[in-house]
Amino acid sequence: MDELALTTLRDELLADCQVAEAAWSLAQTRFDEQTDSGLEACAHYLSRLYNVIEQMGVRVARAFENRLEDDRGWHAELIRRLSIPISGVRPALFAEDIRQPLRELRAFRHVFTHAYDLELERGKLALLLTYAERVVPRLRPLSVKFVDHIARQEGLSGFE
Repeated sequence: MDELALTTLRDELLADCQVAEAAWSLAQTRFDEQTDSGLEACAHYLSRLYNVIEQMGVRVARAFENRLEDDRGWHAELIRRLSIPISGVRPALFAEDIRQPLRELRAFRHVFTHAYDLELERGKLALLLTYAERVVPRLRPLSVKFVDHIARQEGLSGFE
């Protein structure tokens, strides 16, 4: 990977982190309103949060692996794939300890997006916010660590 490509990837990942942080904050704020519309807005922001995390994964997969299978299981596979390093190609983007919370957020996004009749449960949203709390603060440091590793691997300077 050349310096321009890595700089672009870094800046895109950090911008994605900013969107994720804002979505998490808004989800919590709307949850705290304790109204039906607040719960709906919370669910929307949790869905948005996972969308941007998935986008981060897609960016990395495309930059290093050049393909994403377009079959039905790629959404779930993406979390697993980006939780493992590929020797000589790239480190893991996601730490092992956030895989399960990511799976839970992905599953909720799927239900929220595809359900025709969804009754939101406050307890379930509270649990999802707990998962988000385990994931979102880690995204920026994991992204920086990822880019730093690639820069060292490729002998590029100016990324630390």
